[in-house]
Order: sequence, then structure tokens, then C-alpha cells
Amino acid sequence: MFFIPIISISINENLREFINKLVSKNHYENKSKLIRDALLRLMSTMDISNIESLNISSTIKKQIIGNMIIVAPHEPQIQKKINKIENEHKDQIVSKYQHFQGENVILFLLFEGDVQDFQNFVVEVNGIKEIKNFRYLIVN
Repeated sequence: MFFIPIISISINENLREFINKLVSKNHYENKSKLIRDALLRLMSTMDISNIESLNISSTIKKQIIGNMIIVAPHEPQIQKKINKIENEHKDQIVSKYQHFQGENVILFLLFEGDVQDFQNFVVEVNGIKEIKNFRYLIVN
């Protein structure tokens, strides 16, 4: 069984309202996913190798296998954005399957590589506003 630790945080009323609005407008499924995504985005922008007080460099080097499902409109501009991200991570994407459903394309990707690369991939895909749905799972 996989256990995710639970933490509590204190935030001001403005942040609480902002989080609630994002969740209520279906930008995020729940508050936990919103906070996790925000932390992943922060981690991808920081150079953690220079942060000696954080002993997470060994965690970041961990090799993982993950799968991703992306649902997006089948439109050339959106496909270009997705293809650009895929190309940047071509060495880590070991399998890809596309299924066309109406006006959408559903992508199934298998990723094998560094957890930091996986986080970067997730942040980049989440940055595409036209994505209708994006789910990922780290298998190990």
C-alpha cells in the first residue's frame, strides 16, 4: 500500500478563497492536487542542488516509472505544444499510444527516468491551458 503523508498548513483568507475558487471552477479536482501541483511547479523552477539545508537531492535522483493520460482537443496548435514537450523528454518516454475520440485525442504515455524529469514534464503539460484532462501515476 502506498502512503502519502498528510500535512497541515496555515494560510490567510485571501489564499483560502483563491484555492476554493480554483477548485470550484474545476481547474483542480481538489485542494490537495492544487497544492501538490503548485509545489511541483516551484520545485521545477528552483535549483535545489544549491540548497544544502534540504536533504532531498537523493530523492530527486530517484529513477521512476510513471504513466500519463492526456486528453486534449485534436487541434494542430495544441498538438504542437504537446509534441514539443514530448520531444524534450523523448529519452524518458518509452511508450506512447494515441486514441482519437471525436474532437479529442487521448494520449497514453509510459515514462521511465528521473523523478525531477517527470516533475518537469508534469509542470509543462499542466501549463497547456487547452488540456481537458491530465492524470499521472508514479508506479514505483
